[in-house]
Amino acid sequence: MKNVITSTVKMGNDDVTFNWYPGVILENIKLRNIYGFCVNKDKKVVLVRDKDETRFTLPGGGVQEGETGVQALNREFMEEAQFYPQNVKLLGSLEVVRIDQKGNIVDHQQQARFICSIDDPGEHVPEKDGWETVERIFVDIEELPKYLEWIAYPTGRAVYDEFLKNL
Repeated sequence: MKNVITSTVKMGNDDVTFNWYPGVILENIKLRNIYGFCVNKDKKVVLVRDKDETRFTLPGGGVQEGETGVQALNREFMEEAQFYPQNVKLLGSLEVVRIDQKGNIVDHQQQARFICSIDDPGEHVPEKDGWETVERIFVDIEELPKYLEWIAYPTGRAVYDEFLKNL
């Protein structure tokens, strides 16, 4: 595949390689996580913060057995941001390969990234229905690198650039 961007980072004692594939979800690799850039009518992006966390993240999380990426995105947005995203579009996927000190692959999965929109997100109630999210904010698009540290890596920058291209 062309246009693949790669980053390798140290996580604990393991090397983790991220490969960004714009516009596709890879076949035959488990889709484990999804995240979405959701833009409101003021061109701001929603971020959420869980209790016991200081950082904000894009809404998203794990894909449950039998769910598609879009179904998982809808569920995660309702749980975390307390609204259903509209106009959902795939940006691409990150293949994640974790290799231990002995050179063994200890994890191989992928994460999908989406772009979506919301007209009226409604009210956010901290920890509604027992979920962990305590805060929801909307930030200017150009401010995202201050909140999302992973944008500093080549694959993170590629994801962010793909998002900007699809606005």
